[in-house]
Amino acid sequence: MTSKPTQPHMKSQITFILTSLAISAYAQEQPPRTTVDQGRVSVFSDSGKSPQMSNFKAYLSYEAKEGGELRFSSGQVIALPKGTHTLSVTYENPQGGDFSIKALLDNLPQKILSSDSKVPQKSIQPELDKDFTIWTKFLTTEGGTVFAHCAPRGLWSSGAKALLVRGQRLVYDIGWLGAIEGGRGVNDGKEKTVLLRSRNKRAELYLDGKLVGSRNNFWRADPAGHVFKIAKGADDFATPLKSGKVRDLKYWASALPDLVFTDIVSGKLPVAEFPPSDFSMGSGKTVNGIAGKGFAGTAVSLEISNPEQIKLKEAWVQDLGKADHVKEIASLDHFSQERGKKLYESLCITCHGNAQKEGSLPTALKFHSGEFKNGSDPWSMFQTLDKGFGQMIPQPQYSIKDKYALIHYIRESLIKKNNPKQYFEVTKAYLALLPPKLSSFKETVIELPASGTKPYQKMDFGTTLFWTYQVNKGRSPADWNIAQKGLAVRLDKGPGGISKGKSWILYDEDTMRVAAAYEGEFVDWRGIAFDGSHGTHTAIKGEPVVLSADQPAWQNPKTGDWEDQRIIGRDGRRFGPLPRAWVQYLGLFQNGDQAVVHYRVGDREIHELPGRIEYGKASITTRTLRVGSGKDNLLTRLAPETSKASFHVKGSKQASIRQADGFTCLEIKASDKPQLITLGFSLADQATITSLLPDPVDPLTLTKGGPSRFGQQVITTEGKKGNEDDPFAVDVLTVPNKEQNPWNSWMRLGGFDFFPENPDRAAVCTWMGDVWLVDGVSGDIKELKWRRICSGLFQPLGLKIIDGVIHVTCRDQIARLHDLNGDLETDWIECFNNDHQVTEHFHEFAMGLQVDGAGNLYYAKSARHARTALVPHHGTLLRVSPDGEKTDIVATGFRAANGVCLNPDGTWIVTDQEGHWNPKNRINYVKEGGFYGNMMGYHDVEDTSDSAMQQPLAWITNAFDRSPAELLWVPKNGNWGELNGRLLNLSYGYGMAYLVPHEVIDGQAQGGLCAFPIDRLPTGIHRGRFHPKTQDLFAAGMFAWAGSQRGDGGLYRIRKTENPAYMPTQLEARKKKLRIRFSDKLPEKGTFQVSSWSLKRTKNYGSRHYDTKKLEVTGYAIKNDWLELSIPELAPTWCMEITCEFENGVKRVIHNSIHQVTDDKAALP
Repeated sequence: MTSKPTQPHMKSQITFILTSLAISAYAQEQPPRTTVDQGRVSVFSDSGKSPQMSNFKAYLSYEAKEGGELRFSSGQVIALPKGTHTLSVTYENPQGGDFSIKALLDNLPQKILSSDSKVPQKSIQPELDKDFTIWTKFLTTEGGTVFAHCAPRGLWSSGAKALLVRGQRLVYDIGWLGAIEGGRGVNDGKEKTVLLRSRNKRAELYLDGKLVGSRNNFWRADPAGHVFKIAKGADDFATPLKSGKVRDLKYWASALPDLVFTDIVSGKLPVAEFPPSDFSMGSGKTVNGIAGKGFAGTAVSLEISNPEQIKLKEAWVQDLGKADHVKEIASLDHFSQERGKKLYESLCITCHGNAQKEGSLPTALKFHSGEFKNGSDPWSMFQTLDKGFGQMIPQPQYSIKDKYALIHYIRESLIKKNNPKQYFEVTKAYLALLPPKLSSFKETVIELPASGTKPYQKMDFGTTLFWTYQVNKGRSPADWNIAQKGLAVRLDKGPGGISKGKSWILYDEDTMRVAAAYEGEFVDWRGIAFDGSHGTHTAIKGEPVVLSADQPAWQNPKTGDWEDQRIIGRDGRRFGPLPRAWVQYLGLFQNGDQAVVHYRVGDREIHELPGRIEYGKASITTRTLRVGSGKDNLLTRLAPETSKASFHVKGSKQASIRQADGFTCLEIKASDKPQLITLGFSLADQATITSLLPDPVDPLTLTKGGPSRFGQQVITTEGKKGNEDDPFAVDVLTVPNKEQNPWNSWMRLGGFDFFPENPDRAAVCTWMGDVWLVDGVSGDIKELKWRRICSGLFQPLGLKIIDGVIHVTCRDQIARLHDLNGDLETDWIECFNNDHQVTEHFHEFAMGLQVDGAGNLYYAKSARHARTALVPHHGTLLRVSPDGEKTDIVATGFRAANGVCLNPDGTWIVTDQEGHWNPKNRINYVKEGGFYGNMMGYHDVEDTSDSAMQQPLAWITNAFDRSPAELLWVPKNGNWGELNGRLLNLSYGYGMAYLVPHEVIDGQAQGGLCAFPIDRLPTGIHRGRFHPKTQDLFAAGMFAWAGSQRGDGGLYRIRKTENPAYMPTQLEARKKKLRIRFSDKLPEKGTFQVSSWSLKRTKNYGSRHYDTKKLEVTGYAIKNDWLELSIPELAPTWCMEITCEFENGVKRVIHNSIHQVTDDKAALP
């Protein structure tokens, strides 16, 4: 169809042909693959010639009236005799491997004509006046040309280009423009690796991994008739390479993305894993197998010499594989099944479940009852494990044999017995059609970590760790004894932190009971933050000396009873803290390897120092208490009378041991003076404890700051700056992860902020409980200095610096960190607020931390994934008062709101994730008291209709952003030009940043997202802040649960450059028109496509796409930075995709929702 501009005042007569309104992959569901095809792709169906491909098996079943030939573009020929025959061909020419071609005619070897000839070198026709990348290896002892793009013969000319060695230096020259040169000793006869990239007319030259020169606007058009030469140049310039050789050269007709480019520069990416090139020396174009998913190798096409004389009954090709599938399947036995069972139950069962146990991830296929979407035969299941499918990511940790062992167990134990309709019978005919193995492929076996060497086992958490701990062997919630907000303290001395000890005491913040004192092994390392498992939680593993029930341990001083006043969860269990007037946890002081627990019971303030006295096998655990003055008599239960432990108290005469109501108790009488008490207990006899128990030492002496716990160590890393020629330069602030720091700290970043008085310094928290300072963030980032200042917090996922004090959102509390002696390390972890209602469920993260102008703090509390909420905090946005004394629920009905955005007017925006009652990811403007759709949350909403919930700003399909995270506003006075004052969104799922153009009509926000023109980052990003001085965007993130970017943790700086970004800043839905404003003046012509679809919100997990439509764009108008699309069928819709491709090559895709279309007839501004 033809469209014309609809605005008469525009530059007239701009016409263009709209391309077919195809719906992009973003807007489509992945179709189920219902046939078992072993990866076969039909060929020769339209002509006698195949597409370009490599490393494949080809099969022809044909009937020929006359003999013919199957011709390879690489020069080989196979005869096709007259009559009815079958031909099977295996063609191999992988990168870094040997060339091979084999053929069977009617299952007998067939001669390959010209098989002894080398694969001919294809001519290269590069365009060096556009974006490109060239990688080469060469050596020389004299000098000369490595490659040139110049006239076939004759003199050097304007616009000619050459890479050469002149003297001892490397030179990239453009005729009549100039040269970039650098390096020394290039002609020393040793092999050199050079990488040359031109992007946006900026050339960068790297020699052996180091940048030796760069130049902006270094570009000239390629003269017509110029050709590409290797090791030679023009007759008078760029003379042939002397006393040397070009060993390899690859050309890409694009500027390789930064992350790939960096890996090639550093040598991390081996040549065999380079992305497919458009030219590889000694061969033609490189392609990945048949359709981009096979092994990379030289491209070749097949052609039948006389297709009119040959009738094809069957003709197909398939990628060669990593495995000898026939051999692997044939070798499966009951030992394989047992191996597969162990693998399945160690990881897979968490998400997928089995017939007896429901999996924790609703989108994960239930093998015992579900329907396969990617094939249930062994080969198809192998492809899913090896390459991933949908949101199932590849599983590289399993070897080929492990993958088939898993498949065997799943098929024989889960599918065949419980889901027989999905069971595929393996036959000889099936095996005969499986693709053969690429002969040169050698499996890289990933060594599984030895016991005790996994990241969480190697990490030194410090001597204390806030966490959820089960302390008994209960198998069901009714039988569990769990310290939901536990504080474990290592009692014995020694290096390595809490997990390397042999004796611990475990407090429960909610009741201030000693939930357990135990010896032996620390914990079982279960839980999402440790082994990644869902639906599990951590349990102690040692042998208890004492255990206390999950109930108040201190008698209520006001009432004299033990009646539990914590909230009652929907399952009948108690959660959250006791009333503050009864018991209140106040904080933790750390001094070297000692810890003082600070809390209040009634009107008595207590500082408690736990300790241990070594005495053979039966050591003594000590609790030294400084009990402040007060009028309340205190009584605490130590253990049931049936306990084998013995107790003794020493110190204040106001304290004594007595029996009461079946318990051994400690009584502390009212006093107008502080009391010092040492309580000892052990499995040793009473006399031994009495003889060894020391006099109490005042714990207050340890609350002033102590010796350094982290040795004042500073770790220096070097950051990597992004490309200044892009609209956004993305800098990587290198994180000292795992073995790169002395504590093997697993640096999965959960939040950060800057110090206003020292903006070159940031504080960063990690999900594994650390807080670090990093200096050097505001400059050239060449020298970043990292210093660990705190450890052992409970999964912190938010950090904010308020009045110079670091505040951290932990799962159990908002903690304030104090340095009491000026050594920068945290000596006092003050509990600012611990109203948190914590259960053991893996999914209930506490995310983000922001503060408003009145001093209120905000964070989001996740719900219980696929389970009904138990406590009021589940699935909420929470507000904590400026004094920390009160927590209010702002809004309900969230599933997993990853962070909080404060709007300029004091309201909020949060994202949420696809799930039950959430058909897709969503962005929400939040209203106080609003309900946001999750019927499984904790609220009184019973109406399941869509109208009963607040509508989102936009619904976001998974392919566009599988897991949106925190939003933030670009400062109005920032340095981002037209993007100042605009809303951004970060992506945990894809490691991307998005602009959020939107409008608010009658109180309802509507709009969408558009991705920044940057490469995906190696990690997800979920926290962002703008630097207070430079106004650059900083973002932090990690990989911890489902996501596509699997780097452990990262910190990034995104700088807006002076280059145009063409980002949509406004999006308006008008009657029959869409209006989009961009950040820069637009080209006059473009191509535009619009599609829409609906979703269905149900109790099921997510939604497929319904009512998918292509909306006709009948015209468009461009005026400066505005675009107006004429769309006669424009109407409110759940989801829409707008694709804009401008004549300058810029492409922007917007995903949005429309709730209301207004009748605004005003012309474009």
